Amino acid sequence: MFLKNLRYQLADRIIGLFNDDRAFVKLFSRLGFLALLAGIIIVVAPTSATENSPDQTSEVVAPQETQTATVDSTTATPEATTSAAPVDTSTIGETLTVISIKESTTALATQPKFIIKAPATLTIDPRAMTKYLPQLSISGSEYVLACITGANVNLDIAGKRQTSDVVANGSIIVGDQSSTLFVSGKTNDVANLINSEGGLMAFSTAGGLADRSIVIELVAMSNPGVKRTFCDFAKSSTTIAFRSMGLEMSTNKSGINLK
Repeated sequence: MFLKNLRYQLADRIIGLFNDDRAFVKLFSRLGFLALLAGIIIVVAPTSATENSPDQTSEVVAPQETQTATVDSTTATPEATTSAAPVDTSTIGETLTVISIKESTTALATQPKFIIKAPATLTIDPRAMTKYLPQLSISGSEYVLACITGANVNLDIAGKRQTSDVVANGSIIVGDQSSTLFVSGKTNDVANLINSEGGLMAFSTAGGLADRSIVIELVAMSNPGVKRTFCDFAKSSTTIAFRSMGLEMSTNKSGINLK
């Protein structure tokens, strides 16, 4: 009760000071009130600011790993291209491996029937050791492999008396001047190669050509290519035999009577 009365008395005194008619009393009472208010602000404001401010503890940011990309500035040196080694045709029938324009080259599974226009027999002088074949004609497939073999007969294609083994212009020649000749390419190109330079020349290095023969087998191909086993797919072939015309050293010639 005492405290309550004291509070009322203080309040009355303070109000009385503010309402006092004396100017100096009113001035000092107001200055005292302002000083009290300023002290309260000085004490309370920093505390409130501290409570409401965010945590000043700085977060430790882990350093990020940086990766440095290394650029290889070395210029790649192109591999030197080497020309194909000449084909050894001395034992062509036994040692030949695949030679082709494209890796996927193979003989067609279904072989067409080729049309081959060539004489079955060629009559020759019994002493002849060379003979040019007449113009041949072949048709039946876009690409062909001609396997030409001679029974004790060598074969000379394109440039005569020189080896013409070559892979050029989409055509392949292997085994020139041997007894086993392979020619592959577009069918028309193969026929033109066989007929070039006067035609395919058959020759013997021991004795005459009489009673000997050559066999031409044709294989339809997916692309130009040469391999001995491709010839096993051949369904079309022809044989050209050399027959002596019957002349012998002892042949008697009858005389002619002039009138």
